[in-house]
Amino acid sequence: MHLDHAIPWKTISELFSIRQNDKRTWSRDGMGWVFTEDIYPCKKPNQNNKLLYFSNAIAHAIQGFSATERKKYPVQFPAESSGQLFSDELLQKHLASVRKNATYGTAEPYLTEQNQRLEYWIRKARIAYEGNPDRWWLSSKLSFSYADEDLADAVKILIVENDMSAVLTLACHPLIPLKDLDVLGCGHSFGVDRLVDYCLQPYIYLNILAEFPEWCQNQKYRKLEAFQRLEWVMTSSCDGDGQVPMHRSFFFDLNNEGQFVPRDIFADMGRMKEHLKLCFAVLYRYDMVAKEYGKERNWLRAIADALDLLHLDNAGK
Repeated sequence: MHLDHAIPWKTISELFSIRQNDKRTWSRDGMGWVFTEDIYPCKKPNQNNKLLYFSNAIAHAIQGFSATERKKYPVQFPAESSGQLFSDELLQKHLASVRKNATYGTAEPYLTEQNQRLEYWIRKARIAYEGNPDRWWLSSKLSFSYADEDLADAVKILIVENDMSAVLTLACHPLIPLKDLDVLGCGHSFGVDRLVDYCLQPYIYLNILAEFPEWCQNQKYRKLEAFQRLEWVMTSSCDGDGQVPMHRSFFFDLNNEGQFVPRDIFADMGRMKEHLKLCFAVLYRYDMVAKEYGKERNWLRAIADALDLLHLDNAGK
């Protein structure tokens, strides 16, 4: 599938088979204990070496595309004190999408007229030393906290929409501590880095699942435990869920009654390939921005975490 000239999907898929679990699990419909089917490792003698080679291939691809992408933009961006961060066209496109999908329960936009303005980001970062009592605990004069999840979601949408000039403007601005938005949490994680989990998991799982064509026919893959879990996680609303809409529009279709219904994702392979391409693009765009604000992502660890969907106890961890 995606980038098969650089990533050995066929080779890695040979380390797995789809079979019934030998242990019962509680069914997702709550009706009782069942023996589920899923993708499991075959535990071949050379498994660990091949997994490491595979993981390195993905990591190198992400970092290579990241470096190439960064060359498309200026080394430095002007540190303006005000102005429009992203276009009116992007804002209207986003608002139209939110209105269309409002029946799912997510009616609040991630991009707004407020966060379209650069001065809004600067002002929110300055709140800590402007005497706002809600921010008294922050030690840095320029800070974002978990209370700024709306800004983290806006960054996610800008990355997904490929408005990297806007994101790099934020990352390079001396009065906007974008790094603070990378890892946010209050009970659960909702920082910009959530893009990694939400794109790496489907990217790896669906590419490997595609190597089992008999399971991609007639929605047979819906029997697989990990697919059920993946679809649920990728499409469920939560606080700070700016990483979700890109997947909801892939896994679901909107019917005539305005309801989201699961779609056969393998029925249209062109759409499947475009979604995998988008997932990969978000990963290298994130890597590019993270490096801009001083963070080096441990991609081998992130890939190992994503491989947990394939029931591996330690895939290079």
